[in-house]
Amino acid sequence: VMKKKKGTKKKKRINVLFIEDDLPTIDVYEIAFSTANIKLDALNFGKDAMERIEKIVAGKAKKPDLILLDLILPDINGVHILAELKKHKETADIPVFVVTNYSDKELERLACQYNPEKYLCKVNFTPLQLTKLIRDFFDKEANRK
Repeated sequence: VMKKKKGTKKKKRINVLFIEDDLPTIDVYEIAFSTANIKLDALNFGKDAMERIEKIVAGKAKKPDLILLDLILPDINGVHILAELKKHKETADIPVFVVTNYSDKELERLACQYNPEKYLCKVNFTPLQLTKLIRDFFDKEANRK
């Protein structure tokens, strides 16, 4: 019987697509995530996110393990991105955590119609807490399989 040694298994790298326009936020998250083998790929504009979705649907880009989506972007409301993701079978199964600093009940209601895995207010989570949240989410997923 092979005994599993606790804690020696290297955690699988998680590839996260972060759709966020605030560069200092991206930097801080990137540092926190790197401590937990989470690779961050950031897009600063909604149009870039829409192009990436198109590429994933066409098989020209790799699917991320998770999308962190800010709803307030300079060009497109994040809800539109969420709607686009859920519209295509190739992207509908990518887990999405909405992360925003903007507490607006109407916006939240609109976003939640698309069933994101989590709806988080950035100010309530330090980057390290978010890192743990992501790790826990994927550990649970792994145990479910």
